[in-house]
Amino acid sequence: MRKPGISPVLLLLAAIAASLAFSCAGTIVESPDVKLEGPEQIKAALKGDDFRKKNQAREKLATLDPADRLAVLQDLLKEGDAPTRLLAVAELLNLAPEVYTPILTDVAANDPDPEIREFAAAAIEPEPSVTPP
Repeated sequence: MRKPGISPVLLLLAAIAASLAFSCAGTIVESPDVKLEGPEQIKAALKGDDFRKKNQAREKLATLDPADRLAVLQDLLKEGDAPTRLLAVAELLNLAPEVYTPILTDVAANDPDPEIREFAAAAIEPEPSVTPP
């Protein structure tokens, strides 16, 4: 049963922002704009350390067809470091629940990082129903 308080999705987004800020802060100023063409370049940029490239790749990810977007995110969940996997969890939530629920169920059970397992579990936990008094 969920305790009243901060939404798990809000916690997830805050953790992603913090992870990205701490893991990429040193390279924000140095990176030039990069053209990202295709799923492989987008995936490589999302796995990289450059914050600006990651943001550009995240925007481009949304323009991919759903099958390519899903493939990139699943690869990031397998190959990425913890901040990258956390980003992939957040991006999966932009897909349909019937697509992301089984994937996040697996992440919640099997990711090596306990925080990522917790965020994945919180993301798929149903919102409590509110009944009037």
